[in-house]
Amino acid sequence: MVKPVIDGSADSILHEVEGADYAEHNLLIYPQLSALKEIYSRYFKSRLETSKEIILFLSTYQSVDSVRRTLRSIDLDVTRYEEDGSLVIVDSVRGYFGSESDVLSFVKVLSRRAQNQGRRGCCVVADMGSFHLVRKERELLKHEISVPLKLGGSDDSLIKCKGFCTYHQKDFNRFDENEKRLLFEHHYRNLIVTEQRSKLTINR
Repeated sequence: MVKPVIDGSADSILHEVEGADYAEHNLLIYPQLSALKEIYSRYFKSRLETSKEIILFLSTYQSVDSVRRTLRSIDLDVTRYEEDGSLVIVDSVRGYFGSESDVLSFVKVLSRRAQNQGRRGCCVVADMGSFHLVRKERELLKHEISVPLKLGGSDDSLIKCKGFCTYHQKDFNRFDENEKRLLFEHHYRNLIVTEQRSKLTINR
């Protein structure tokens, strides 16, 4: 069954991201990098400065240093949060294809760390464009299907981590209608940014 699609401005989609529950495996489609920057910057800042979550960001269309500059442009103390382990920024190609351990295993580690530190949980934002860059679209679909709508087993064993698989609209448009439907079916929330009303000045 295809889950409902929620579309709207970056502001309204940010509200949906903030309202997501832990263990949810969600989909977020953005029309341009500036929209994604606005959403992740504001979300990361609010969660890190209140010590609510550990953040893992797997970036495709920004280098790790570029992500750091984006976050510093909104006065986030990136060095502090990276050093204390509450912010982890990874190149998504390296994260998915250059490591012996899989991303989901690392997510479980972060979830346990968050609970041990008295945080609410963790949040993973993973840009799936890396699969397109290395021409592994078929593997991408297999990966998405393998991840359950709720991370973990029974309600008692759900992973305290919310996940957002992000897609640039151009990458998402490469899929045919059946593949798009499949992706919608295998995510708990399907969020699409259709309009951007930037409130931030973010370095490119």
